Amino acid sequence: MARIFGCVYLLQIVLATLILKSHAFSSARRFATEYVLYLFAYTTASLYSFLATTINYDPQLIAAIGLISTLFYLLAMMAVLLWRDRAGVGAALGQPVLAVVKRLFSISGVLALLYFLLPLGLGMAFTTDRDIANRITQIRIWFNPVPASEWGLKNLYPGLVFEQPVLVKQAPGDDDSLYVLERVGVVYKVPFPGGGDKELVLDIRDQLGEVEVENGALGLAFHPQFGQAEGNRQIYLYYTDTRPEDGQVNRLSRFDLDPPDVAARRASEQVLLSLPRVDDGFHNGGSVEFGSDGYLYLGLGEGVHPRDVRRSAEVLRAGILRLDVDMRESNLPPQPFAHGQVQHYRVPADNPFVDHPDIRAEYWALGLRNPFRFTFDPDTGDIWVGDVGSTVWEEVNRIEPGKHYQFPMAEGHHSTGRSGWESLDIPQQGPVYAYEHNAYDRAVIGGVVYRGDQYPSLRDRYVFADNYSAKIFVMDIDQPRVDEVELIARADQYAQRGVSSVVQLNSGEILVTTLGAASEPGGEVLLLVRAADADVVERTVAEEAPAGDYDEKASAALYAVNCARCHGLTGDGEGPDAAMLNVELPDMTSPMFHASRSAEDIRAVIEEGGAAQGMSPLMPPWGGFLQSREIDDLVIYLQSLPDKHHRH
Repeated sequence: MARIFGCVYLLQIVLATLILKSHAFSSARRFATEYVLYLFAYTTASLYSFLATTINYDPQLIAAIGLISTLFYLLAMMAVLLWRDRAGVGAALGQPVLAVVKRLFSISGVLALLYFLLPLGLGMAFTTDRDIANRITQIRIWFNPVPASEWGLKNLYPGLVFEQPVLVKQAPGDDDSLYVLERVGVVYKVPFPGGGDKELVLDIRDQLGEVEVENGALGLAFHPQFGQAEGNRQIYLYYTDTRPEDGQVNRLSRFDLDPPDVAARRASEQVLLSLPRVDDGFHNGGSVEFGSDGYLYLGLGEGVHPRDVRRSAEVLRAGILRLDVDMRESNLPPQPFAHGQVQHYRVPADNPFVDHPDIRAEYWALGLRNPFRFTFDPDTGDIWVGDVGSTVWEEVNRIEPGKHYQFPMAEGHHSTGRSGWESLDIPQQGPVYAYEHNAYDRAVIGGVVYRGDQYPSLRDRYVFADNYSAKIFVMDIDQPRVDEVELIARADQYAQRGVSSVVQLNSGEILVTTLGAASEPGGEVLLLVRAADADVVERTVAEEAPAGDYDEKASAALYAVNCARCHGLTGDGEGPDAAMLNVELPDMTSPMFHASRSAEDIRAVIEEGGAAQGMSPLMPPWGGFLQSREIDDLVIYLQSLPDKHHRH
């Protein structure tokens, strides 16, 4: 905004000086003319910020700054009159004020004043009128399109329905099929590059319990010898189980796909890790990958721990593990584990913390908040991880064994001011790339270092995504720190429907999965293609579904996915990210909260964001992401919270 204001105002000053042959402070009358020009420039910059950028814009704050700057403008003219003309204080103040008032009552002054009030009026209309809000959102997206790129996205299976696909992979040596992991706990096999129907491979839905918040089936890996060694058709799943009465359990399990019967495959489960955790469902991690060394690597989020048990000597969390699932004799049995089960694997003898007294030997690296997706560089073997951040920063990290990646002490390249839950004397490492949250980009999805031949301009670069904005980025990797990335495509499903994985196939193609809505299965498997071949059309605003009856379960899921990280699962304002905000969140389970706010007030905050309502800009606007019907249902759900959770 400052840049636009400076350019417009400077141009006006030059033109006014040339035309009027005098400078702004030559007289009170000339000063009044300059002030009208200032209002025009300031308002133009305000409108640009509101309509053409993705910043969290607060029209009331901008108007207040304009009025305060008016005061400083008058004081500057007063100082000139006092110093240059030796005028008295009364005259020095009265002359410019009177001149400005006269000018504002002229035709040009009235027009400038009305123009100054325009952003404030638009901001208020944005929060109260859905049609205006949608049109402004259209304008914003029109001003912020995906830059022209040679790449786009094509739906590989437009005739198939997937229920929140979190990941797609190919089995070793099988270039003709894809395996799609659905968040609900189902694995399907589909022909590649398209055509045909889904084949049910595995179904463990009844082992997951409620799939909400960030829970579900999250990661899938094929044993490196899958389908090649005699009798080896083993896959590994990382999933959450909310059924236990004493709290959630996260599991890493092995399943055998050799039996022809799906029930027998489910019954073949061998649990390697069973990790009790706090039952809020956040920050599970998710990736399961095999390295070229034949070992299994698992990414665990910082939420995977029993309540009040956090030390790395006692739990497995907030890092990447390296396990020998083939149990080579040269490796080590796992140490005793008091908080869960560890079995059916050994610890590689060259793991970096094998001899560390305060860190379990399974760890490969620590200090990651939520490593939801990571992959290996096929040329160097380096691990690249998208570490999902809290409320401000997202990170892309290159993982080195034995290092700590600074959570919770730092996020991005900035200190959080928080101490860690333990003091570990090990090397620390910052991210290669970090980006700050805005109205759209809010949750990094780790991708792949591309080494194939299908996309020449992407070769030797890192391709990754953001879940909420559904943008696909590419980044150079030849420097220890990167500050700029290139936006190459965007999927058409945003927010909780957004990107869940970016993968590279055996043959070199890059695939992207999008979740789709939890209530209406519509996830997609997308192929990165030349722009001319893309068939995914970017939406301008959230497509409206036909109005229907209020669905409490769907609304609860919508709240859990998008709101509970900060506001808490019950709405009490004590979500896992609340402590990072430095803002006191309201207790929405309290009747007092709702007594002072109408449904329209709550809807306005959800649709336009906190800044537009004079609240914290950390509350993002959802008007461009959620359907109008979804926002209405979310308001109803929030108003029901006191009856569900209020402690009388």
